[in-house]
Amino acid sequence: MLLDDGGIYVPSKAQMELSRVWGKFFEIGKSFKKISKRVLVINGDMVDGAHHFTVALATNNIQSQEAAAIQILSQVTKDYDRVYVTRGTEAHVQPSAQSDERIARAIGAEPEPNTGNRAAWQWWLDVDGIVFNVAHHIGTTSSAAYESSAVMREMVAALVEAGQWQQRVPDVFVRSHRHRFIELGIPSVSGKIRAIVTPAWQLRTPFVERIDRMRMPHIGGINVLIEDGECQIKEKIYPFAPTEMVTV
Repeated sequence: MLLDDGGIYVPSKAQMELSRVWGKFFEIGKSFKKISKRVLVINGDMVDGAHHFTVALATNNIQSQEAAAIQILSQVTKDYDRVYVTRGTEAHVQPSAQSDERIARAIGAEPEPNTGNRAAWQWWLDVDGIVFNVAHHIGTTSSAAYESSAVMREMVAALVEAGQWQQRVPDVFVRSHRHRFIELGIPSVSGKIRAIVTPAWQLRTPFVERIDRMRMPHIGGINVLIEDGECQIKEKIYPFAPTEMVTV
């Protein structure tokens, strides 16, 4: 990575492994057969930003971070027919997610119908009759025992709003933000309603080390295959050990 002053950042061993599995993940989608349309959704926080006085960054120059994101993402977006981008957390991507918007424009993401913006706070996507509601944010927890709580609340809140205003209930909710994969499903008259919180592409940070020593972020992504009105969700999570064992 070329820094703003002309210096070069050399990635760590763990970052090199992260780059390797990133490449492997995007090969998975290419292996699916009988695909007529390939859609990529990037669910916010495409850069880390300069947040909370962190020094655990190669650079806190937002322009350099955005340039790196554009370079990396442009290598994969060319393999998709359409690209959609959501807006992430303002602490990372600036007020109103300005970084996500700039990157989305640079990689040719689809425009939001009402505003023309290339990054939206949420997307309602109808893919061959399967309706997705995609947004970045979801409630977090410091306990693995309660990881399902915020996800269930999200589905219940949507059911209440749908009943109150006669809205369409999404078939699949997609959220991100907390870097831990989980999938829940509840039955309905029209079939199972599912909610997914995606894994992420960031290793442990000083903030994570402070709140939980053992629990690891889930590194990876999800592929969704829709065929004959059926929706298959295939997550791919790559194991990263918290620390290397030291023999004394």
